[in-house]
Amino acid sequence: MRAQGPREAATAPAEMEARIILAHNGARIFGGAEIWTVRLLQGLQERGHRVVFLCRDPEMVGRAEALGVPAEVAHLGGHPVLPHAVRFAAILRRHRPDGLLLSTFKKTWLGGMGARLARVPRVVARIGTSTDLPGRSPLYRVALRRWVHRIVVNADHLRGPVLADLPGLEPERVVTVYSGITARRRLRPPGAVRAELGLAPGDLVIGTVARLVEEKRIDRFLETLAALTPDVRGIVAGDGPEREALEARAGELGVAHRVSFVGHRDDVGDVLDALDVFLLTSDREGLSNAMLEALAAGVPVVSTPVSGAREALEPLSDGSAPGVVARPDPPALRAAVGSLLTDPARRKEMAGAALRRVGERFDQESRLRVWEELLGGDTKAVPHEGPSPLRPGGEDG
Repeated sequence: MRAQGPREAATAPAEMEARIILAHNGARIFGGAEIWTVRLLQGLQERGHRVVFLCRDPEMVGRAEALGVPAEVAHLGGHPVLPHAVRFAAILRRHRPDGLLLSTFKKTWLGGMGARLARVPRVVARIGTSTDLPGRSPLYRVALRRWVHRIVVNADHLRGPVLADLPGLEPERVVTVYSGITARRRLRPPGAVRAELGLAPGDLVIGTVARLVEEKRIDRFLETLAALTPDVRGIVAGDGPEREALEARAGELGVAHRVSFVGHRDDVGDVLDALDVFLLTSDREGLSNAMLEALAAGVPVVSTPVSGAREALEPLSDGSAPGVVARPDPPALRAAVGSLLTDPARRKEMAGAALRRVGERFDQESRLRVWEELLGGDTKAVPHEGPSPLRPGGEDG
């Protein structure tokens, strides 16, 4: 599908003329990073830009188009499949984008090569997890040095390792831009999810939203639930290849009757509304989109110390914090979650802090303005949001 035609001038952002912006994502599953990418394009489209989501298969096209974002298949294979880069370049030439976002790290090599062949004027690569670092392969290092104009990390904790893997790279080419989030719209009346699952309004409920894959460590969630008092219930929203094994593990731990595996949900806002505490148990994350959605819903968060957790959950200027970072073991997580479940006043304070944190650091509209500059604005602008100094010695000017 070609990018949509020009919109009425009234819909274009006053500070920037409409651009053609493309984003490529090569994932098989429509998970957090894919949802983030499509929502970014959705927001840029609403600001008057022409956008297209390039992805691996028709199923992903359908997921994007269901959200109103034009999409087409642009499959990129493994590193040796150089004809894919040539084909990708042909797609890019047809659309003639002002900016291209590469949001799947493993496709940086072929995507970057295709962008260079097509002479795309602005290429931005986004790194969103601690496992996607340039040190993994010399091919990534070549692509990021030669074919990418700016590297964006979604947590400042990732910026140092990226620069360390690319010695000599100008530090201003690697910037921190936090993910934007808006609260998921409630689709059902308050309490509907609890009623559906047989939970009373006063029951204590912990939950998580995740793809059920190994690195999300939902087994750790179940072990934490098992260590809490028997009256605590759990909700796991999401699907994936580990679901059957996790359901079996719940049985082994004796909590099968206390936890509900509800699968993929379109009513995530309603699921979050059913929780007293959101628990993130991953081994590897950048800045978890599910955690940000919980904060935007005013749900206190307990998280393992993955990359972006401390930046999201650190105390605000008034000393209140939207969540707790705990060691990645069930006893520590049980202690953190248990202390919140027995203290409703603290949960209420954290809920308010969560909403304020989203407003000050993760506001979607502010993030859209940053991405406009990255993908279609002034090439000299350096939008860096993290606490680390942009240049050595702390000189950011």
